[in-house]
Amino acid sequence: MPAEKRHMDASSPADPSWQLPKALHRALLLLPPLLLAGLEILHPDPDVNAQAVMDVATWFAVFHVIQLVLIGMVALSVLLLAASFGRASAWTTRLGIGVFLVFFSSYDTLAGIGTGLAMRSARDLSIPQQEAVFEVVKDWPGLGPPFALSIIGTVGWLIAVGALALAARRQGAPRLEWIPLGLAAVFLMGGHPFPAGTLAFGSFFIAALMHEIAIGRLATLRQQRHSGRGI
Repeated sequence: MPAEKRHMDASSPADPSWQLPKALHRALLLLPPLLLAGLEILHPDPDVNAQAVMDVATWFAVFHVIQLVLIGMVALSVLLLAASFGRASAWTTRLGIGVFLVFFSSYDTLAGIGTGLAMRSARDLSIPQQEAVFEVVKDWPGLGPPFALSIIGTVGWLIAVGALALAARRQGAPRLEWIPLGLAAVFLMGGHPFPAGTLAFGSFFIAALMHEIAIGRLATLRQQRHSGRGI
């Protein structure tokens, strides 16, 4: 079976529950990864000392609240793209996205929001007390125990998106779809702040956009074929 035919046959969701109005489908598929890729450019990166972290503590917490919402929406984007390849119910998709959501969101809440709120509250304390709070939280976003949650969550993303890239390649999807998907899976292993996070979610956005363009072309081709048969 030609690659184009395989891709055409695999380009409609097998599960009717994933069929949404076109505008809503595209918004939920494309906007979350694009917004998250852009957000990661603004990830706070203060010096590793109490005063510097306190100076950005409010934005540190707010940033990770926004990121927490977008993580959930990006997980939906992955499911929508997987559904278009008939992979939404695959164990790699379910397990990978489930692990990504649970563990990456937990890390984001603890290491991101928790650190920001703790250091924001420390502003009203004495300098020795501020340093004590900082000693507790300073390693949370990096190499502290909560970082294990990030590693597990990232592995979930790697499983879900990496398997989807392989499935897209096997189904004859163009390289501009499955290669960015593969890159999206790998890039997040470098962490979520810029540049790795931007590259990961930006690559996923490119893959999803290319897929939507390909679907539009295939729909036009189907219509032309049906019109030709009716003549």
